[in-house]
Amino acid sequence: MEPIDLRMASVREARNAERRFCFEVITPQFKRIYQATSEDDMGNWIRAINNALQSAVEGRTSMYPPPPTSSEADTPSIRRDIGSVLTGKSSSVSHHSHSSAASNVTRRTTVGARPSYVRNDSQGYEDNPSKLLQAVRDADQGNNWCADCNSTSKVEWVSINLGIVLCIECSGIHRSLGTHISKIRSLTLDVHSFSNDIVEILLQVGNRVSNMVWEATLDQSQKPIASSTREQRLRFITAKYADRAFVQSLPSPLSRFPTPDETLLASIKRNDIQGVLYGIALRANVNIADRSRSTHAVFLALAAADPAAPGSTPSSISSRPSTSVKAIPFPVAELLVQNGAEIPSQPPPIPLSPAAQLYLNQRTARLSNFSAPAPAASPPDTLGSLPAIRGPGASSEHTPSTLDSREREKLHKRGSAGARFAGKVASLGIDR
Repeated sequence: MEPIDLRMASVREARNAERRFCFEVITPQFKRIYQATSEDDMGNWIRAINNALQSAVEGRTSMYPPPPTSSEADTPSIRRDIGSVLTGKSSSVSHHSHSSAASNVTRRTTVGARPSYVRNDSQGYEDNPSKLLQAVRDADQGNNWCADCNSTSKVEWVSINLGIVLCIECSGIHRSLGTHISKIRSLTLDVHSFSNDIVEILLQVGNRVSNMVWEATLDQSQKPIASSTREQRLRFITAKYADRAFVQSLPSPLSRFPTPDETLLASIKRNDIQGVLYGIALRANVNIADRSRSTHAVFLALAAADPAAPGSTPSSISSRPSTSVKAIPFPVAELLVQNGAEIPSQPPPIPLSPAAQLYLNQRTARLSNFSAPAPAASPPDTLGSLPAIRGPGASSEHTPSTLDSREREKLHKRGSAGARFAGKVASLGIDR
């Protein structure tokens, strides 16, 4: 059996399987179905495979433990076997202890740690557009294929609020759906519009993670291919993103919470970008606040990604960002904003780090540029008479009012002639 390249694979519960407790591993080339011994065993396998996928993509372990079940004692053996089952090689996952794991599968930054791709202005994306394209492709091998049709031709477009990479044909369909569904940018032409936060979304989400959310229940035979027509692409993309037709409803292996809002809040507090994307796909309220301190989702995301120093107190958003603060990306907060979250005007009720406050300063400044108040109303414009222009031999009796009346008469005649000409064109049946 051909080994599976984990960098391009995804796993989910099998659909329309004749046997119970089946799950499937999907790659752009094929799909394989496996059967577990029980529902809990199947859930453990899915989580363990997702952890292996994560390790293969990132070159490191970022694991969550499965929820406690009667079969949890079997999980280590599952992890030991997963490499040989899928790739034919021994798995490095088995060398990590169960205690090092956390609680869901995702590309995740540990709470309190800096985001994994901290960048500065020296990256030079604007000077070298191909560098950004290559960085996105290197972050996830699945980004070499279009997220919606698996095409490899001109896969240079992204949806910044979905975190996916698209071919030029599918990007056009996305653009036609409107920015409330998908915000399309070119990785080579629009490099000036990519903030560090947006780049981080693309690096941490990508096609593999995104499709685990948006195509969780999809029968892969329904997915368009590179040669599909525009109509076929439109039907699929509309169903996928506008109708959320293939998103796994709760409860699901991606969340142990009963509602979309609880799923979103818990994911924000864990700095779990895949869980946040899942909550958004479930139509959770991106402007939700937690119950304890009525803290808005964006503030929670900032605090989870970069906690304030001990002893800090809540502070208002400074009108002048400090130049001594090093900017770091906040992809979860930016993902919320790109999907409709509105940053509150009132100060956050929790302490925020200097970098988080800098993000708020920059974000609110950008928003104010697009929603600046209209200037004070001025008196309406009025038309006055132009002064008389005297040339050689001009008579002084030609006053401004006399010239105005003559000019109006000439304009009237020109307008009448134009109307007559238009009538003749219409009568000839000329269609221009």
